[in-house]
Amino acid sequence: MRCSLIGIGKMGEAILKGLLHSMKEGKISLTGYEISPERKTEIEEKYRLPLAPTLEDCIAESQVILMAVKPQQVGELLAQIGNKTSGKLLISIAAGVPSSIIQAQVAPDTRIVRVMPNTPALVGEGVLAYSPGPNTTQADRETVATLLAPLGTVIEVPEKLMDAVTALSGSGPAYVFLFLQALSDAGVGVGLPRDLAYILAIKTMTGSLKLIEELQEHPARMIEMVTSPGGTTIAALHTMERASFRGIIMDAVEAAARRSEELGKG
Repeated sequence: MRCSLIGIGKMGEAILKGLLHSMKEGKISLTGYEISPERKTEIEEKYRLPLAPTLEDCIAESQVILMAVKPQQVGELLAQIGNKTSGKLLISIAAGVPSSIIQAQVAPDTRIVRVMPNTPALVGEGVLAYSPGPNTTQADRETVATLLAPLGTVIEVPEKLMDAVTALSGSGPAYVFLFLQALSDAGVGVGLPRDLAYILAIKTMTGSLKLIEELQEHPARMIEMVTSPGGTTIAALHTMERASFRGIIMDAVEAAARRSEELGKG
């Protein structure tokens, strides 16, 4: 299978790593394109992979095209390649851009799949939700799942849920990192040295996530396991409830989902 990757930023590089894994196993051939000369040189030197000099060269012989560009760049990119996508599988990771918008700018027989990855894909621990467009086949679904598998957990969802997926798992790592920063800062606030506070915070977070994953318990049940009557944890949780901690998280996810919808309309 001949694949091309357009755009090799942070997420594009994560996808590149997964594709290189498949290429080494002889499952695919790969070409890539990056508009930034500096980034192109960096990627070529880092992965020993020559990138195509032009978009046309990149996609000319490809059966699968992966667009790893930002939503604001999709229109310009499709204007350049739209009439050259006939018969190809086009995979887009652009947040908020619906398949109908893409379909209107490419050859009618182009098969489109939207994917929302997240940054843990950089270390093979991402979650990648994909939504097949109306022209796609079961073989296309299997192709997408196979290509993305080295990056983490791959889940198929209806396209109507993609804005919600973007808000939860696409943007979610930033919420986690913010909580980690706050927890570490709080440790400093109660007298811990900065380095120690950070180690305690990150190990507490990673250990808690591993525990809940292995036990397969509901978060509410896990909170009960930690909370003793009249103890320190319930005092902390009371403070969080007064500040509407859960409400803030819910509002944040709703705001991200609205922004994803706006990006699509734009």
